[in-house]
Amino acid sequence: MSASRDPESEAQPYPGADGPPGLYDIFRVGSRMFEHPSTRETLRLAEASVMEIAACAVAAVYVASRGRLVRRSGKPDRPLDLLVEARAGASGVLSSEEGWRYALFFRGGGKLKGAFALQAAAEPSSAQLFLLHALAEPTGAALAAAELIHRERHQARELRRLGEAQVASNRTMAATIVKLNAQQRIRDSIVAAAGSRNGEAQIVETVSILTGRSVVLQDSFGNELALVTAAGAAGPPGSMPVENLSAGGRSSAWRSVAIRSGGETLGVFGIYDPDDNRSDDDRFAVEYASAAIAVELAHRRSLAEVELRLGRELADDLVAGGEVVDALARAEALHFDLGSLQRAVLVAWESPAPNGVDVSAAVRHQLAAMHVPALVSRRPEATLAVVPDGPDLSRLYDRVSAALTSVRGTIGVGGRGTAEDLPRSFAEAGRALRIRAESRQPLGLSNHDDLGLLRILDTSDSGAALERYIAEWLGELVEHDRKHRTELVRTLGAYLEAGGNYDRTSAALVIHRSTLRYRLSRIRDVSGRDLNDPESRLNLHIAIRARASLTDYFG
Repeated sequence: MSASRDPESEAQPYPGADGPPGLYDIFRVGSRMFEHPSTRETLRLAEASVMEIAACAVAAVYVASRGRLVRRSGKPDRPLDLLVEARAGASGVLSSEEGWRYALFFRGGGKLKGAFALQAAAEPSSAQLFLLHALAEPTGAALAAAELIHRERHQARELRRLGEAQVASNRTMAATIVKLNAQQRIRDSIVAAAGSRNGEAQIVETVSILTGRSVVLQDSFGNELALVTAAGAAGPPGSMPVENLSAGGRSSAWRSVAIRSGGETLGVFGIYDPDDNRSDDDRFAVEYASAAIAVELAHRRSLAEVELRLGRELADDLVAGGEVVDALARAEALHFDLGSLQRAVLVAWESPAPNGVDVSAAVRHQLAAMHVPALVSRRPEATLAVVPDGPDLSRLYDRVSAALTSVRGTIGVGGRGTAEDLPRSFAEAGRALRIRAESRQPLGLSNHDDLGLLRILDTSDSGAALERYIAEWLGELVEHDRKHRTELVRTLGAYLEAGGNYDRTSAALVIHRSTLRYRLSRIRDVSGRDLNDPESRLNLHIAIRARASLTDYFG
């Protein structure tokens, strides 16, 4: 770019940093951009941050003027200007015969505010590109704020010029100066709130104090993030929740402003004004606060997206048998306790759901609502969740069904174990899901711990092979019991459970020994099996256990 610069003026954007910048550092830079917003200072901080993030050179800097980009600095290069213009505001790679070139655009208030043309010898990593895009969010918002301040100052200068020509305009100029001073105080208060520990909530409280009105902040789904009822001012009755201000059906009492970043709605800022008599200062406070909160929400959205991606990768690595020591460190960074016993859960559902909700998102939200920590990953065959052992998951199927407005799903829960055991738990969850899906009642939740003998028996082909096995060894006895209302199968089961002991069998069935001898004789006659043959006794015992497991588990 141009010109030598004073080293003293080129302060590093991350003072005191002892490593590569991250999302928190970018948030700090965004806060500095809003301390005294100006186009020059914002672009200087952004350019220095680009160098810190990816060691990229800024070949050209552009700012928006009358709806189009105008080169602000950099060596004249008409072909490069045309390439940047051809991107039409969408960040991306620029064609180049050597090295790497990239157009990074800045948006604020839903409009294009500027761009950098970046160049480097080699393409940055995906993590560095992610941070460059994260930097673009506060840069665009700060450029929009600087433009707003510049426009206000220009108006003030124009009023002062007119005031020199006529006495009447002096009063207007004085009022404007008072207004600008008041707006500067508002800006200073909001900037200070944004830099506090709980930035967005503090901004809401600050605007409530400045305006003397009740103020609410909601996310894009209408969930309340912060609500402050001004002391002595009218507000929402009692503890009644504020309606969803983003749903379109706005209350006559609440005036709302959409909070946007990069063309996406991140939330809604509402002020209680049933009489629609807000002052200009009130409107300015809301507008400026919305721009500041956009930086906060964009930062939080970026962190959430990173956590989801890291959680997906960790869940996949754990069930694949990845290095446990490494996994423990990664889990700790995500505030997930991998040192306790865990279970793998697989959720298979019809897709797409009738209401269009993503299955993985529904599983994640419902586990969170049940206060169950989870690492969730979307896999081709089903959604995977790694959860701690202990929480009751019996209601998970019903909750996911309600969230998706569909009951056409199956859930398999694996056995508990340590982090090293998660590949086994994952396989057990898959087995439990398959047994449920191939049973006569395929919809619902199956826990591997509750499967009993079905854990080791093959129930593929809808259990046809297992049912043939049961019919082969018990078919005649089952049919005899059905026709003659006898209890030969029950008697045989009790006899085998008692290890062939007559006294224990008679006591379990509450019958006389002579009655037991008669029934055993009938069992031999009807089945044609020799109860003294060890192989026959084993197969009969397994068939009875399998039949009982199928009946108890699937009805």
